[in-house]
Amino acid sequence: MAPQRYPAGPLVHREGRPSGHAFVPPGEGRRPGVALMEWELRGESWTDEHPHDEFNYVLEGHLFVACDGVTVEAVTGDVVRVPAGSIGRYWAPEYARMVAVYAPNPDGLESRVHAYTRLEPSPEDSAGSTS
Repeated sequence: MAPQRYPAGPLVHREGRPSGHAFVPPGEGRRPGVALMEWELRGESWTDEHPHDEFNYVLEGHLFVACDGVTVEAVTGDVVRVPAGSIGRYWAPEYARMVAVYAPNPDGLESRVHAYTRLEPSPEDSAGSTS
């Protein structure tokens, strides 16, 4: 089987979702292979739940991820895994750009979105500003 190229594309902002670009989209129903996406958060928070493991490789920035009562902090070069069936909350007070890999979804169960929010700047963020 020959190699397959998946072209780069711009990160697209979708209303009520973070900006992103799917190289190999997750699609609907059964998926024996992985899905691969690039996405970013800019002062935003995203919460979702998947029937498959999700891995996020931080390309740039500073990402926080919480699930099952545990919060981890990830920086450029780190990978964070959210296990199948867990609700994951991802947030970047300033900026984070990631590559997300979804494990196979052989049972075809659906993912669920729980929340998308813009984060309010902290008092420290505006302490040095002159408005």
